[in-house]
Amino acid sequence: MDRAPMLIRRKQLKELTGLSPSTAERWEKAGKFPARRCVGPGVVGWLYDEVREFMKNTPTAGGTP
Repeated sequence: MDRAPMLIRRKQLKELTGLSPSTAERWEKAGKFPARRCVGPGVVGWLYDEVREFMKNTPTAGGTP
């Protein structure tokens, strides 16, 4: 049985990635970051697996992922 996707909210996104939510949203609009998902009224977030994949494939400032 498949597990339900984990949703990352704004505060968790900063803790996980170090990105501010406004930066993530700006990158999202530019197509550089995974899109947020709306799962209910007022409930919006990023899928954990998509954010982890983004982080895995994005070099850090030091040049290593």
